[in-house]
Amino acid sequence: MRSAFRQTLSIAALAALLFLCFVPLFMMAAMSLRKSLDIFGNFWGLPYPPHWTNYARAVALLTRPALNTLWISLSSVAGVLVFATLSGYAFARLRFAGREVLFYLILALMMVPGMLLLTPNYILAVNLGLRDTYWGLWLFYVAGGQVVGIFLLRNFLQSLPEELFEAARVEGASELQCIYHIAVPLSSPILVTVGIMTFLGLYNDLIWPLLIINAPERETLMQALLHFNPVDKRVSSRADLGIQAAGYVVASIPALIVFWFGMKSYIQGITSGAVKG
Repeated sequence: MRSAFRQTLSIAALAALLFLCFVPLFMMAAMSLRKSLDIFGNFWGLPYPPHWTNYARAVALLTRPALNTLWISLSSVAGVLVFATLSGYAFARLRFAGREVLFYLILALMMVPGMLLLTPNYILAVNLGLRDTYWGLWLFYVAGGQVVGIFLLRNFLQSLPEELFEAARVEGASELQCIYHIAVPLSSPILVTVGIMTFLGLYNDLIWPLLIINAPERETLMQALLHFNPVDKRVSSRADLGIQAAGYVVASIPALIVFWFGMKSYIQGITSGAVKG
């Protein structure tokens, strides 16, 4: 009886916390369909009738930064997956001098807070002439995603039967063919996991683009949202909260789409490759 009561209490507490997590999202969606004056007059009101023109203006203002961010994020994810797969395979399946030492040195990088690397990375980017270029984002994003990617892929690939690779080598397959035809297909869940984790981190990144990018035509979506303050001078000199909220909703859609379509493989990767080794 007491156990059932505790379980019911735990479920109720979790449901309450889940509800509180969704309240800000619901309010943002509701505000995105209201006029700014309505929001100032009645903050908790409902969007009736819905004001869809907010989304038209938000999309028009944020299209270019969104395309910049998607291009940088997706290309960086591709780079992370390619190099992390090759490195993870080498650490898992190849024998070479200093393999374990080198792998533990890579793991040591996981203990270094990312904020501590901002200054040396910025100095390096400036010395290489990468400031205010997409390369200044792409190279550091790909390099920064290697540690977690190598760790997860190495652990997953190490759990695969060695007989699969030995049979392929006996048939004359090279190591690259083993990677392409065996390692990559079998590692699809962990690859999706690494891809989603990397994409979400890069898509939401603000600090590094603020340091590297200055030109307005190259700014990322998070930079654009930082000063996204549309004003409808015909009505008021205040910020148009409806368009602002619509912009935040539009900015969250790509991340939601990526996670939604990769959710099943993401969970499989988290529960398999992340704990094997």
